[in-house]
Amino acid sequence: MKYIDYFNDFLSNALGIKGPYVNLIIYTIISLFLIKLINKLINSIYFKFVKNNKSKFIFSKKINLASNLFIVIAILLIWEKFIVTFITLISFVSAAIAYSLRDTIINFFCGIYIKISKPFVIEDRIMIDDYIGDVINITTLSFEILEVDQDNFQSTGVIIHVPNSKIFSGSMKNYVKVFKYIWNEIEVKVSIEADIKKAKGYLYKIVRSHEVLKKIPNKMLNQLNNTGDYRIYFNKLQPIIYTKIFDKYVSLTVRYLVHPKKNRNIESEIWNEILRLYKKEEFPLYVEK
Repeated sequence: MKYIDYFNDFLSNALGIKGPYVNLIIYTIISLFLIKLINKLINSIYFKFVKNNKSKFIFSKKINLASNLFIVIAILLIWEKFIVTFITLISFVSAAIAYSLRDTIINFFCGIYIKISKPFVIEDRIMIDDYIGDVINITTLSFEILEVDQDNFQSTGVIIHVPNSKIFSGSMKNYVKVFKYIWNEIEVKVSIEADIKKAKGYLYKIVRSHEVLKKIPNKMLNQLNNTGDYRIYFNKLQPIIYTKIFDKYVSLTVRYLVHPKKNRNIESEIWNEILRLYKKEEFPLYVEK
C-alpha cells in the first residue's frame, strides 16, 4: 500500500489533482494493465499450442473483444459514484459532441450490427461501393477488404478501408453468404457448318470430367438443403450448355458452378483443353479471319 500512497502523492503533485480522483485514476491504470497483461498471456499460451494462422487470428479477435468489455466494466465499477455527475456534465455538451462525432457514432453502431447480424465475416468475398474483395479485417468502426479485379476475380494486392456505415448507404453483394459457389458462363463459338451435337459432347466432357467442377453440384445441393432462413433453390446444378445461332457461327454458352476464388484458373484450364482439341482438329472452334 505504501507504494500506492507514494504514487498517489507523486501523481497529485504532478497533475495538481487532489481528493479521491487520484486513487480512481491509479485503480483505473492498474485495472487496464492487468486486463491487457492477462490478454497477452492467454494469447501467448494459445499460440504455443495452435499453429494455424487463421485460428490464431480469430482467437485473438475474440480475446481482444472480451478484454475490451472487461475494461468497460472495470471503469464503470471504479468510477460508479461519479458517473451521475459525469452524465449531468455531458448532457450540456452532448448535442455538440453528437454532431461532431456523428460519423464515428454511426460507424460504431453499424459495427455492432455487423458483429451481431453477420452480413459478412472474415474471408467472405463481397462487393460494396463498386469494389470487390475478400474481407481480411473487421474493427469497431470499419472493415478492410483485399481487392480483386472485377473481370477475372484475381487479387490486385490493394487493401481497401471501408467505413462500417457503407453497409447501409448502398447495396452489398456477398458471394459466399449462403453457399460457396457462383454460376460462371463461357461463350464458345463454333463453325455454323459443324456437328453441334458433337461439339456439345466435347464441352460436356471437359466440364463434367474436371476434378474440381464435378464435385461441386453435390456440395451445392448439401448447402442448399441447409440454407436456414433463405428460400433458395435451383432447378439444375449440373453444367448446361445453351445454344444461340448467329450469321457466321453458333454460340455455345457453357454454364457451370465454381468457387469465385478459383474461377479464373478453372476457366483457363477449360480453354486450354478446348484449344488442345482444336489443334488436333477434333473441336470445330470458330476463329474469325
